[in-house]
Amino acid sequence: MSDKARSLFEALDLDGDGLLTREEVIVALRRKGPSLAAMGVIPSWGVQDADASSALFDAADQNGDAALTFEEFTAVVDRRFGWS
Repeated sequence: MSDKARSLFEALDLDGDGLLTREEVIVALRRKGPSLAAMGVIPSWGVQDADASSALFDAADQNGDAALTFEEFTAVVDRRFGWS
């Protein structure tokens, strides 16, 4: 698991509960995405619209419980962003 994935997960976890909801991912990427890309936390092409953010969430939600654990999130973003 990459440090970049940990940083991104923490930035997206708006309520700090250790889980990501679809709404958190969409809202956080909309609000924080450009600054996260500027800081190098995510690639600039990783900042996309709500549909792309929702698709990222769906790809990561492997057990279908509508909440992402750090492990679920990392498995997808490390591979998608080339961090692993």
